[in-house]
Amino acid sequence: MNPQNQTPTIKNAYTQTFRAIRSTPEFFWPFFIFAILESVFLLILFLAPREPLRLVLGPPIRTFWGERFLHYPANFLLLPKLSSLSRMFLSVFFGSLLTGTAVAMAVDVFTKGKARFDNSLKTALKKYLVLFAIILVVTVLFYLALRFSSTALVKYFIAGHRKLLFIPAALWLGPLAVIINLAVAIVIQALFTYAIPALMAENQRFITCIFRSFVAFKDLFGKTLLLVTLPILAYLPIIVLNYNAAFLIRKAFPEIILIVLLAGVFISALVVDLLITYSTAFLYLLYRNKK
Repeated sequence: MNPQNQTPTIKNAYTQTFRAIRSTPEFFWPFFIFAILESVFLLILFLAPREPLRLVLGPPIRTFWGERFLHYPANFLLLPKLSSLSRMFLSVFFGSLLTGTAVAMAVDVFTKGKARFDNSLKTALKKYLVLFAIILVVTVLFYLALRFSSTALVKYFIAGHRKLLFIPAALWLGPLAVIINLAVAIVIQALFTYAIPALMAENQRFITCIFRSFVAFKDLFGKTLLLVTLPILAYLPIIVLNYNAAFLIRKAFPEIILIVLLAGVFISALVVDLLITYSTAFLYLLYRNKK
């Protein structure tokens, strides 16, 4: 069946995704490249307390977090935070280009029946500034939303309150904070998830791409949330383990944090990002053809 005649359903989006991956192994390349890049940066951060990297990375770590995080084993407590910041940086400067490449491949497969990584990379390079701007907006909004929610909760309980909505502070500042952060990430990603497909498929301007994404999100609300949420479930164990970093260090050994983070890099790139990017891109293409 011609994919352009299909309705925009979750089943059809995933069918197109897995069919494209099977027929064109190059569909893995953008996410594998990003995973390798992120792994290299993670290893650099792991070696930050050692010379010669200590000369460069030591001062900012000492300034923002303290001297103790430049010493074993406290450096492993900070590693998840540094890894998260590193991923934000890489996502904006490199992930934007690679995501654009992946979506361009999806568009080519959908419209032409075939795609090549090099051709899609050239297409993404021509639109890099807009790709950069889209991912930058998403990243900044995500960061500000997380800072606002965490700061608001801390200030509320510092003011002397012991409970919020009958729930004690320990839960709000612990497990519930993780759930809130995850929910915020899902909603923000879902809102902007169609901006890059609109850019790569229709060559729209930045503002128009954002507007098209909001409209498509409204029309595909439930489907979009499911396509964004389901792959993230595969990353939940990594989130839980990172949240319990201190416990892991006590019960096992400090280096286990590095192992968990490396596993998280590949799960995030090759499962979560890959499935969300392709499934939502194909859903958007199906949706656009039916309008």
